[in-house]
Order: sequence, then C-alpha cells, then structure tokens
Amino acid sequence: MEDRQLMKTSQNKSKKHIPFCWQLPVILKGWKQELTEDDLYTPLKEFESRRLGDKLERLWQDEEQFSKNPSLTTALWKLVRVKFMLYGFVLFVFKLTSFTVQPHCLRKILDYHTSNQTDVSLREAYTYAGISATTILLFMIVIHWTILQLTLLGLKVRIACSSLIFRRALKLKQSSLGKVPMGHVINLLSNDVNRFETCLPFLPHVWIAPVNLIIVTCILDFTLGHTATCGIGVLVIFVIFQMYSMKMLSSVRRNVAEKTDYRVRLMNDVICGIQAIKMYTWEKPYMKLIHNVRKQEMNKVVASNHIRVLNLVFRIYISKLGVYLSILVTTLMGLPLTSQYVFVMFNIYETLKMSTSMLFQHALGQVAETNISIQRIQSYLLHDHQTLTPNVDSIAKFRQDKYQTKPGISLKSVSIKWNSASPSFTLSHVNFEASPGELVAIAGATGSGKSTLLYAILNEVDVIKGNMEVEGTISYTSQEPWIFSASIKQNILFGEDFNRLKYLKVLKACALEHDLAMFPHGDQTRVGERGVMLSGGQKARIGLARAVYRDADVYLLDDPLSAVDSQVARHIFNDCVCGYLKTKCVILVTHQIQFLKRVNRVYLIESQTVYKCNEDTNFANFGKYFVDDVSKTEETQPNFVELNQLQVETKEHRSSDTTLSKAYKGYVSAGNCFLTCVIFCSFVIGLGINISVDYFLALWVDAEQGDTVKDWNFLKFLDKSCYLYVYTVLLVLLVLSSHGTSCLFVTWSKSISNNLHNVMLQRIVNATVTFFNEHSSGRILNRFTKDIGIVDEIIPPVFMAVLTSLSVILSVLCLIIFSNYWIVFPIVLVVLITIGFKMIFQHTSSSLKRTEAVTRSAALTHLSASVQGLPIIRAFGLESKIVDEFDYHESLHSSAFYLFATTFAAFSFWTDVVCALFNILVIFSFLFIKVDSSAGFVGLAITQSMMLVRLVQYTLKNWGDLEARMVSVERIIEYTEIEVESNAGVAKVAQDWPTTGKLSFVSVSLQYSPDTPFVLKNISFEIKHGEKIGIVGRTGAGKTSLTSVLFRLFHHEGDVFIDGVNTKTISLDVLRSKITIIPQDPVLFLGTLRKNIDPFDDYTDHEIWTCLDELELKEMVSKLSNGLESQISEKGSNFSFGEKQLLCLVRAMLRNNKLIVLDEATANVDLKTDELIQSVIRRKFRHCTVLTVAHRLNTVIDSDRILVLDDGLIVEFDHPFLLLQNTEGFFYEYIKQYGNAVVSEFKASAEENYRQLNTASTLTEYENEEDKSL
Repeated sequence: MEDRQLMKTSQNKSKKHIPFCWQLPVILKGWKQELTEDDLYTPLKEFESRRLGDKLERLWQDEEQFSKNPSLTTALWKLVRVKFMLYGFVLFVFKLTSFTVQPHCLRKILDYHTSNQTDVSLREAYTYAGISATTILLFMIVIHWTILQLTLLGLKVRIACSSLIFRRALKLKQSSLGKVPMGHVINLLSNDVNRFETCLPFLPHVWIAPVNLIIVTCILDFTLGHTATCGIGVLVIFVIFQMYSMKMLSSVRRNVAEKTDYRVRLMNDVICGIQAIKMYTWEKPYMKLIHNVRKQEMNKVVASNHIRVLNLVFRIYISKLGVYLSILVTTLMGLPLTSQYVFVMFNIYETLKMSTSMLFQHALGQVAETNISIQRIQSYLLHDHQTLTPNVDSIAKFRQDKYQTKPGISLKSVSIKWNSASPSFTLSHVNFEASPGELVAIAGATGSGKSTLLYAILNEVDVIKGNMEVEGTISYTSQEPWIFSASIKQNILFGEDFNRLKYLKVLKACALEHDLAMFPHGDQTRVGERGVMLSGGQKARIGLARAVYRDADVYLLDDPLSAVDSQVARHIFNDCVCGYLKTKCVILVTHQIQFLKRVNRVYLIESQTVYKCNEDTNFANFGKYFVDDVSKTEETQPNFVELNQLQVETKEHRSSDTTLSKAYKGYVSAGNCFLTCVIFCSFVIGLGINISVDYFLALWVDAEQGDTVKDWNFLKFLDKSCYLYVYTVLLVLLVLSSHGTSCLFVTWSKSISNNLHNVMLQRIVNATVTFFNEHSSGRILNRFTKDIGIVDEIIPPVFMAVLTSLSVILSVLCLIIFSNYWIVFPIVLVVLITIGFKMIFQHTSSSLKRTEAVTRSAALTHLSASVQGLPIIRAFGLESKIVDEFDYHESLHSSAFYLFATTFAAFSFWTDVVCALFNILVIFSFLFIKVDSSAGFVGLAITQSMMLVRLVQYTLKNWGDLEARMVSVERIIEYTEIEVESNAGVAKVAQDWPTTGKLSFVSVSLQYSPDTPFVLKNISFEIKHGEKIGIVGRTGAGKTSLTSVLFRLFHHEGDVFIDGVNTKTISLDVLRSKITIIPQDPVLFLGTLRKNIDPFDDYTDHEIWTCLDELELKEMVSKLSNGLESQISEKGSNFSFGEKQLLCLVRAMLRNNKLIVLDEATANVDLKTDELIQSVIRRKFRHCTVLTVAHRLNTVIDSDRILVLDDGLIVEFDHPFLLLQNTEGFFYEYIKQYGNAVVSEFKASAEENYRQLNTASTLTEYENEEDKSL
C-alpha cells in the first residue's frame, strides 16, 4: 500500500507539468513485465466505491421518496451534471474553432499553389500553414483531455451504480429472490454498468454534432456558395437513418438482454449443480437447452451487429457521397470545379462526417444501449426489498438502538405470506412467544413452514396482519449452512472481534476441536466456495459456531442438529444450546424427540397453523415429526473431497502477451475458413476502389483547371460528362463492395461467437470435478457473461472498424505518396514510430485488461456468496461490513480500469501528436520543397493528411480497444483447453445391462492428485446382485470417495466390475446412466418441473404422476398453477428441502436401474419423510443392488451387509448381526458409544433381520434344488 501511495504522489506531481506524462513509467513497466494487482494505484477519494455509492444511494432514495415515478436517469444526472456540462462546453468551443479555422487556412494554401494566382504570397502561405499547425496541436491536447475526463466521469457512474446494485441485493427479501435471479444481478454488474464508461465520452456529441452541422453549413455557404451545401442533405439523411437504426438497435438490445439473462441463469444452475448433472448424465439435455437459448440470443445479436456494422460501412463513403452530390449540381449548372472549391469542401465534409456520422452515430448508439441498461437497473432497484413490517414497531430496534424492555419475541394472531402477491397464507393466526433464558422448540412436517416462521421473525417474508414484537439483537443459523470462500476462522468470526478464550469455548461447544485438528492448516484452512471442501456436518457446526460466537439476545437455530451424528448432537445440545446459551432466548427447529423434555416450550406446525404443546403432551403421538436418539449414526460427508484433501482455491490464471497472438489466431480460426479468404479479398478490392475514387477526383479537378502535371494521354479524350460518369461508377462500386464486405463479416463473426461459446460450454460441462472445486462459480460465470458478451457484441464492430480504418489509412498514405513522393521517407518514419508506440503500449494495455478481468471476477464472486447468505448477513447486522468488502473489490477493479483508461489516453495523445506533426510536415513540404504538383494533388495530399490525424486516432482507439477485448477471447480459449473427464471406454454393452447389479471392486486405490496421499487404499470386495449394503465410517474414512469411484468422477487405480463388465471399458454416459443416485443435497434447475424430473422426455405423464402419487406428492403438484409444466424458481426456492428430496427420488424411480446409491438421502428430513423414502426404496428397489451411505443407523441396520471403512481401508464387511457379535470390532465400538440400551436394541433388530434373511436363503436353495430334480 505504501508503494501505491508513492506512485500516486509521483502521479500528482507529474500532472502539473507535461500532459499525459505521468503514465509513461507505468507503460514502460508494463512493457518490461506483467502488471499485477500490486501495481495498481490507491484509488483517489473521488473514485472510492463507498463514497460514490453513498452519494448515489442518497439521490436514489430522494427519487423514491419524492418522485411519483422514480428515475435512475435523474439521479445519475444529478451525480455528474456539473462536470459533464463543463467538459461538453470546452469540447464544443474547440471543435467549432477547428471547424472554422482549418478550412480557411487550407483555402489560402491552395490559392498559393494555383497557377497564375497573385492573391497569396509565400510568406502569407507560411503564416496560414503555421496557424493551421497551431490549431491542430491545441486541438489534440483539448480533445484528449476532455475524452479522458468524460471517461473517468463514466467510471464514477459505473462505480456508483455497482455499489448501489450490491446494496440493493443485500436488501432483497427471500420472497423476491425468485423474481430477481442471481444470473440477472450478475449480468447487471458484469455488462450493464459498463455502458457508462463507453457512453459518457460520446454523450456530448448528441448536441454538439447538430449545432456544429448548422454552423458549418452556414460557413460553407458563405465561403464556397450554395452548391457546396447540397451534400449536407446526404449527411442529414444519414443522421435520420442513424436515429431510426438506433431505435431499432435499442429494441433488439432489449431482446438480447432478456435472452442473455436466461442463458446466464441456466449456466449458473449448471455450474452450481454440476455434480448432480454428471451423476444423472444430464450434460447433453442441458447443453441442448443452453444451445437453444443461445441460438435465440444469437439471432438477436446478429441483428444488432448488422445495424452496427451497416452504420460503420456508411462512414466509408458518406462524405464522398456528399461531395459527389455537390459536384453533380456544380457540373450540371456548368460551373467550373476548382481545387479550392473541391478540397476545402472535401475537408469540411470529412470533418462533418467525423462529427455527425461517426461521433454522433456512436453517441446515439451508446445512448440507446445505455438507456436499456438504465431501465434494467432501475427495474431491479424498484423490486421489493427489506423494509419494516407495518405492524412491527420495534423490529429494527435490535439493529440500531438499545431495547427498552426485556429481549424476546412475541407474535399475536400473525398471518404470514411467502409472497405478498400470493392468494393464500403460508402461515395464519400464529401465536408464538419466547423470553430470555427460554429454550423453545419448533417442529413440523417437511414443508410445513418452520423456516418461514423464522424468516418472519427476521423480516425476510411478508407479515400481512397481526402484531409481532422483536426485542434485542438476533443471531441466526440457517438449515442449509452458508459457508463463504475464506478460512474457517473467518467464517466463524464473521466480522466480530477475536477473543481467544471465547473463541475456544465456542469451538468446544460446537464440537469443532477434533475437526480442526484434522484439517491441514487448522482453523486457517480455506474451505472453498459454498464450503465444497467440508462435510455437511462440518458446515452445520461452523454455521452454528458463527451464530453462537456472536453475543446476541435471541438465537434462531434452524435445525443445526440434523447434519451431525447422535453423539455430536447430544454434545451440542448439552454444551452449546443448554450450556453456553442457557441465559439466552433460543428458538430451535428440530426433529429429535429426545431433546424435547429439556425445552421450555414446543410449537408444532401443521396445516398452516402453529400449535402450542402443553406440558403433558405425549410427543409419541407426533412421532412422524421427530426422530429418536439412535436413528443417527454419523454426519454427512464432503462432496467428493476428503478432509485431508482440503486446499486453497487456485488463483485465477493470468494470461500473458505471448498468448495474444494465440488469441487472434484462435479467434480467426474459429470462423469459417472460406469466408475468411473471401473477406480478405473483398477488403483488398475495396482498398483499390477507394484509392481510385479520390485519385480520379484530383485528376478531374486538375483537368478542369488545365493545371495537370500528370501525363495521362487518355484524359484529353474525356469531357466533363465522361468524368462525371466514371466518378459515379467508381462510387457505386465502392458502395457495393463495402456493403458486401459488411454482410460477410457479420456472418463470419457469428460463426466465431457460436464456435467459441459451444466449445467452452462443452469443455466446462465435461470438466473434471476437481476443476469446479478449484474455480469459483463467479469466475466461471464471468467467462459466460462478460467475456462472451464482448465476443458477441463488441469485438465484431470494433474488429470491422479496425480493418476498415486500416484499409482507409493505407489508401491515404498511397494517395499522399502519389502527390509527393518525397513524403515516403517521413511516412516510413511515422509508421515505425507508431508501430513502436503500439508494441510498447500493447503489453501494458493487455496486462491491465487482464488485471481488470481478474478483479471483476472477485467482485462477482463476492456478490454471489453474499446473496446466498442474505438472511444471516442481515440477522447479524453486517450489511455495512459486507458492503465495505464489496467496495474494496470494486475499488480494486476500478483502479485497474483507471490505469487502463489513463495509459490509453496517454498513448492516444502521443501517437496523435506524431500524426499531427506529419500533417504539419505535409503542409510545409509543398512550401519549402519544389515538386511538380498541381493544386489538385496538393489539395488531395493535405486533406488526406488531415484525415490521417483523425483516422489514426480513431483506428488506434479501436485497435487498442480490440486488443484489450481480445483478452476475453484469450480467457475463453483458456477454458476451451481445460482438462475434461476421461471417456476412453468403447466397449459395447447390452441395452438392458446391468441385469443383476452385481458389483466388484478389485484392488482399487484413489488419490485426488499426485502429491496427495491415497484416500482409498487397495480396496477389494464383492457385492451380490440384489444385496442391500450399508456403508459406514467416520468422517474422512473414504465413503464418499467410494461413491466417486463408482461414478468415475476421479481417475483411480484398480478395476470396478458391474455384472462382470469393467467400468473403465465403457463410456461415462453409459456407466452413469445405469447407476441411480439419490444425493444428500437435492438440486432443482431452472425450467419446468417435468424437465427437472425427465429432461430427456423418456417417460409419459402417467408414469410421472404414478411416481408422484407413491411419494405423496401428487396433491402438492396438482395444486401448482401449471402442474408438471410449472416453472421452477432459482435453486428450487418454491419447494421445501424435503419436497426437493422427494422429487429427486421420483427421478430414481423412473430410471429403474439395477444399481442404486443413496448418499445420505434422508439426512435433513423429518421422520415421516424418512420413513416414506425408506418404504418406497424397499418396495420399488427390492430386486436392485442398493448401496446406502449411512446417516441414520435405522436406515442400514436391516441391511444384508455393512461395509465399515476406516482411513481408506475396509476393516469389516458382514451382516450387522455378525458384526455386533465381535465386541472388539469397529462397528461394535461405533454402536457402543450410544450406550448399552442402544446396543441391545440394535442387536435384537439385526438378529431378527439375520434370521429372516437365512430363512429366505434356505427357501430359495430348496426351491432351486426342487427345480433341478424336476
């Protein structure tokens, strides 16, 4: 930070002297080495995200409070109006000065070069040349300064809007999250807000261009006559066409944004649910779905690109058409053409073209697109956000003021809706109370509204009527634990001051000491995004520790005991809930009946009503809501990553300039090869025609004046009408070739966008699980939002502009050389200097753009993580700290852009100075070097050199922009080369394979990377067809790794056989489609309910309804507005956790495979739902081989055999009854910890099951012998 401050100091000193010089050390450093975040400046106060966010938030609040129709445009105008008007006025004055002075000087210089003239002396010619040179240099300084200031003003608007968007995201209610998908918010932050940076530099031209057009038209009429103004009509018509096209573009952009939002939402679902997608083998249907949405999106993108490129192509010849029309009228009127008339008019028309058809058109386009973005942001800002519930006078008191009464909660006749627009109540007539020192329990069936009641207390859902009072500070832990990518210690402290003694007490109360000892870096271990490196129980306990560490008055604990084993649950209940929190008001959602005797009050939720249980209530009558002490065995496991594999998330890869050429090559090679060749040829043809048009005009003018020095014999046979005909034909050919090239280019760019997106999508969907553990969802989504958006809509018109400008520059240089061959030497020098500047700046530009992309990913990842934990953040009152962290990321991102913008401005300025000096050299060269040039070719050379200054500035801007944007191509290509899952199996298997479900592991070993220890060690076992196998073991024993080997999620040593077929010899699609898994964490995706159950449309509605009926879901689904065709909200938020789990079971029932894996599928559901699931599994899968990764002992005690794992080894594998006979065995010791009563109960249950199994086996053998004898 000190180094950055020193750099900032040197910057401020340099500013006072030579303009655009302080950036030179940065440019030179970027040329020599790769720039990183450490090279960024500390943001100036005026660019601080917190400061700008506060200011815009106040302005927006004023709009909401005082305006009938709140307008974000008005708020933004108030934010920037003073400086914007100042910069616009300065720009207008200097542009008008240049428009006035330059043509007059040019006319006098051409007068001097006209034969037989006596009006202008050599000294006067030098004077006019000097005035012209001074005007050019002053114009350079002012233009670049104002463009930079307007760009930085746009940066301020972007920073302010980003901060406001994030702050509003923190205020979205839970009921609003389904209406405001995460993909939409990410798109706002990654695409929409960036419009301001590109819009504001051009915005003044919306009014400058029309005013200048009127003034310059008057000057043109006064100096050259009425005929010279005829061509102005062409420019006016083109401007009108541009305004119409921009209106069309605005409409198309709105459609593009909608399609992009939906595609991003789908991608977010796919990335977050990739493990489920892989195990269900749903890669192809979801890729097909995304391809279909992408196709619709690209149709709109192509339309917008056609409009952009069409406007771009018009610029090539629009000034020539204006000149042509004036020449046509002059010729038809029989007036002579003079060099002064033609080339002064040509210069004015070129200047007006830059002002009207280029800057004005670009400004209109930016305004149209920015307006769409403003409307989208405004719509988002107006969504429902967290406000005070009308009947709760004191609900905010615990966040701000000291409470006046005892802390606690009281609800009287409260009715709650998940969404205020919903016709029915989620909970009605709720009476509920909890006081300090009380432990209150809440129970109820899956989906009954337990979490909704807690959300109401937290003001996360709508309380429609009744009275609710909340006194005191609140701490909260959610049912689905929220873990963000940071260290375990940071997750627990969560903004609180560190107190070592208190911290250690909390770790002990939440049973985390043993786990931290197992982690490679203790509590400093980073857990990855969404806690992917942790088991379900560990996440639950870390979430609980976070809630407990906070010194609050009221603790809302949403079922934290479901994800931990019975021993840990008892420890947490005794030491934490009843110990550490004994003096607090604690509300505990739980399904465990053994703890209810020790609570002060129990509330049951049933049929949308909350019932208070009396002291003599017999909870056995409500057994469907509760589980007992012995139904738990161990806590849930990490998703495919064992504890000793915990690692730090990999740092985002930063590509270097050595790969920039690879990006260009990759971009071009992604297009159609034949089209590439055709486009190249069309540019060459267009170049030749463009040179011919201007060169022929100079010949015509000299012929009219009889002043030609060219020995063209055929010219003597041409009259005025012939010149006109030839000039007309050349212009028509120029128009046709330009439009043909543009159409081909848009088609070519479309094929490139599609190919890059499709290849990246294919690689991402088929990437290894390790890739998703090491890369955050925000980082991956950034490729599919910002980077793909750049490839789709920014690179094509910019690339076309660069190629077109380069061809025009080449034609300009050729024409100048034709006019004065001595200029070839300065041209070579200018080209070498410009290329040198470009090479030096290229390194810095690309490096800063990469840094900007990396820092943007960090901001998006922070947004994604924060939205997932909104209720916890708000309950802790940490919105301000979370905003501060976002502001830090945003300021870092903005610092990268600030450096990029200022260094690019310096590069553009000094390059333009070189071109301006060349322009001055051309003007003076005709004065002090005697060459045989006529007035026509002098006028051609000078006007072309003046064009060169404008063209080089425009070209280098676009070229620099293109190379900066090519970083996005680079980043996409990086993801097209990531490692994908090995799918080498080619063996064919029968359609009905496997027929029995026999499973064998032979010498199987697994390690997640070469430098980590084995998590499975030479495991061998065999499972007979139809066996029900329970898999148990302590945390980190290797249970989940065993499942991952079965699905080939990681490369493993040894072999796995299913019905005698080695799984390595068949394709992944075939293997995974023949194994059914019911995961611990149910996942629902965007789309219809039917598509979530059956994405391939393999089953009839009747089959689906039958399965829903068996799982008691038919009534629930029937009540949905569109039944099976009802839309799923983001992350399935319109279904409860238990309902989502049952829907996952429907998928399994429909597939009807012979091999079933239950990965702790009943870990977080009530006993009623658990019994329903177990009943269906026993009935529907009785002839299947079932592997159950145990969570509750009652789900595996009746298994045919239990496989006990410890440290990656099989230590026991037999029937549970036989395992319990070995009092020294692992399984017996595991059960023994729950007490002798539990051991006796389990022994009795296992013995009965063992006898039944033996009886059934004997009967089967007898029947087989009878069949043989017969």
